[in-house]
Amino acid sequence: FTTSRDSYPDGLRADLGAQYASVDPRDADSMSLMEAIVKEGGATLMPEACLVETAERSPGTLQYRGNLGQNGIVKAMLSMAKADVTFERRVSKIDLRGNLWSVTAYDGAVEQFHCVVMCVPGCGPGGDNLNKIHGNWEKKLTAANWKDVEVPHDCRYSLALWLQPGHQKHLEAYFGDAIEKLHGGRGSGIELLIWQSRKDGEPAEGPQVIVVHTPQGARGNKNQAQPRMTGEALASLKIPSSAVTSSKIITWYQSQVLSTTAASRCLVVSDSPALILAGDYFTTSNFTGCVQ
Repeated sequence: FTTSRDSYPDGLRADLGAQYASVDPRDADSMSLMEAIVKEGGATLMPEACLVETAERSPGTLQYRGNLGQNGIVKAMLSMAKADVTFERRVSKIDLRGNLWSVTAYDGAVEQFHCVVMCVPGCGPGGDNLNKIHGNWEKKLTAANWKDVEVPHDCRYSLALWLQPGHQKHLEAYFGDAIEKLHGGRGSGIELLIWQSRKDGEPAEGPQVIVVHTPQGARGNKNQAQPRMTGEALASLKIPSSAVTSSKIITWYQSQVLSTTAASRCLVVSDSPALILAGDYFTTSNFTGCVQ
């Protein structure tokens, strides 16, 4: 949540994770919440015609763009809730001390709480997951509970390329009237190209940013994958490598839950003091799953 627009090259943001918040219109709660976010100015419903079907988005879901980036949807919810939020403080440990949960941050700060809700990715690779938060809370989970929070996720590489001005004709020729385009074929290392700047309504004649996703199941080293992804994307766009002014690649470790085993949509580890685990590993990897 802490990356400002001014910190991006040319002031152009790049959504390196999910491009949209996917909402199941059959789920009244998530639809109601998203409609409130739209009213707040945090999101916009995207027309189906400019999008493609991908494994990242469940069939039948509606796609919403964060008006200030996808993190802007979360910021809108926090603003609506009038929540008192602390940023840039990662939790390293949670311990039960008497009738309170003692929460320790990586910077050494300690606070006590009557209720803790852990909404982080389930156990898996990466730096911000459930298995990175230790403490005696872990002893309260049964073997069946651990099975539920250790369900496998698939992963992708996501690459952003910032381009010099003057390449709008090549971009328009490739994307047509769309914002994104599937890119596949035998031996292809990329699956989806997204014209982020068009998605954000940036002037076509100015600098641009493109986001590239691999298929699920990315393997190997991201730094070795980056030049291959860059070369393949630029070749498809017919844009020279000299046009790239900056780039960034991430390993989207927990792109999507492959399957869930939990019978409920959250886990109440303790009633008093309350400790609750919630995440897509109980439901599905989209906005509706998070609301559920």
